[in-house]
Amino acid sequence: MIKSLPIEENPREKALVNGIESLSNIELLALVLRTGNKNESVIQLAGRLLNEIGGIAQLCHINYSQLISIKGIKTAKAIEILSIIEIAKRLKENTDLEVLSSPRDIYNCVKNELMFLKQEHFMILCLDTKNRLIKKKTIFIGSLNMSVVTPREVFKEAVQVSSAKMILIHNHPSGDCMPSHEDIALTHQFIELGKMMSIEVLDHIIIGWNQFFSVVAQCKFEAE
Repeated sequence: MIKSLPIEENPREKALVNGIESLSNIELLALVLRTGNKNESVIQLAGRLLNEIGGIAQLCHINYSQLISIKGIKTAKAIEILSIIEIAKRLKENTDLEVLSSPRDIYNCVKNELMFLKQEHFMILCLDTKNRLIKKKTIFIGSLNMSVVTPREVFKEAVQVSSAKMILIHNHPSGDCMPSHEDIALTHQFIELGKMMSIEVLDHIIIGWNQFFSVVAQCKFEAE
């Protein structure tokens, strides 16, 4: 007898029980993809796809050639994804970009993705001149230090989308959001590099369990 997956690992069952609005971006895309492959579950495939293209908003600009260049995405899956994108475009001609104007806005944007991860993830948010989110991408996974968070990789992502501003984010698997000396030093390093690149580094947000810390504001916040 095949044991059923827990509801949190089965987007279809989760949608039936809790409503389609309860699904994350990754889970919604997993429903469209339907199946994974021999090396990845459909959830893992969906997550990797979103990370490689730079977040859900980038689906508006994706094309067939770009999709099939991603490992695990062949013709059938690419066409299914494109059909969903086209439906969304026809429902709403212009996609509203999320505005991030405070540390709490930033936290709310990423908390569901980062709060309970068991490894550190270093993510960047790329913004336009009006603080609207244009790209979100995980750059590194693992213990965070200045030797692995290379500025070249980070700023390359921002330059690709002509980002005017950038926010650094990482999680603390321990749940404690207080920054280390390394976190603070890394923040100041990137702020100075951003000035040279004409990309303003607005903040570095550290995500804990139902709490977060703004390195620039030097303030800890509790989740509401």
